[in-house]
Amino acid sequence: MKIAHVINSLNRGGAESHLLELVTAQVNAELVVDVIVIGEDIPEILSINKELSNVCRKIYRLKGPRMFNVFSYIKLQRIIKENSYKIVHSHQPRSDYMIYLLKRFFLSDNLFKWVVSIHGKYDSYLDNNFKKNFKLYFFKKLVNSWSFADEVIVISKEVNTWLESHTQKLNPHVINYWISLKEPSTVSLNPTLNIGFLGRLNKNKGIEDLIDTLNEINLDFHLVIGGFGSDDYINYLKQKMNKNFFKKSSFLGYVEDQSKFFESIDLFVFPSYSEGLGLVLLEGMSYQKICITRNVEPMNQFINDENGYLFNNIDELKNCVIQASKDLKNESIYNKKIENIKKVLERYDIKNVFPKILKVYNL
Repeated sequence: MKIAHVINSLNRGGAESHLLELVTAQVNAELVVDVIVIGEDIPEILSINKELSNVCRKIYRLKGPRMFNVFSYIKLQRIIKENSYKIVHSHQPRSDYMIYLLKRFFLSDNLFKWVVSIHGKYDSYLDNNFKKNFKLYFFKKLVNSWSFADEVIVISKEVNTWLESHTQKLNPHVINYWISLKEPSTVSLNPTLNIGFLGRLNKNKGIEDLIDTLNEINLDFHLVIGGFGSDDYINYLKQKMNKNFFKKSSFLGYVEDQSKFFESIDLFVFPSYSEGLGLVLLEGMSYQKICITRNVEPMNQFINDENGYLFNNIDELKNCVIQASKDLKNESIYNKKIENIKKVLERYDIKNVFPKILKVYNL
């Protein structure tokens, strides 16, 4: 069976990383898989193009103007017809909407089975900015387009709840990303607590709360911040740090090798206000790192007091960091939390998740 995945770009992010894992699993299951990329990759962000090229049969790219250019649809139509795909699986809004328009106006409706994956809460389309009217118009069209898909997948119960607040027409499958348990690294024996944050650097990720917390804590720590953001925002974060704190922090920029990042830290803090799933938090758990996160869905569905720490405000975050610094030195408490992390990750193991996607495909 031939499958085509359609995605906006191959810049490494949650959806793109999942696509790489999904394509790899499908090829291992002896399926023929191609990827169609409708947009351009951003040069300063690492692409999964090389890794994906080593796995899938072929990567097609639409060049030039895309969503509102009829020639893009003609090219997309030709690729799909020539390859006789049985499944076209779209990821991310622009890709979803292009496949919807293609099915409505360019191809017979039953040529292929259309599967949509909704990878998060697309609230950026509801932001109050100068593009608000157009973005809101597109968002309404996008939500309506999903009702024409043969199957819809959402990555968490939280995303499903968000989706239900915008439409009652869908009956999606809730299928999480999968994650593999990695070999653990030891907690450092030196007195310095190595704290890590990894993610896009913006207000939603809550990195400011972490900095405010560490400004007030009397601990021997080093904070490692991985991820990309605007120069203005990074400078703003640096200005928030007191002098002693600034000397105890490192801004890594984009992290290409996550394994090295997680091996270098003792404690992972992810204070994000809102996530579709919180994949990076699961990544931290997969490296058997004790994690602190905000007490909101979906993160509190896999982090709890038995395997990590939850907080509701900055005072609680401060207490969590102090308590974690003590618990990491207590072998009994530490080992108990690691065992509980392993139990949670069983739910996200590929052997439990991948068959659900094949079932959606009717394979």
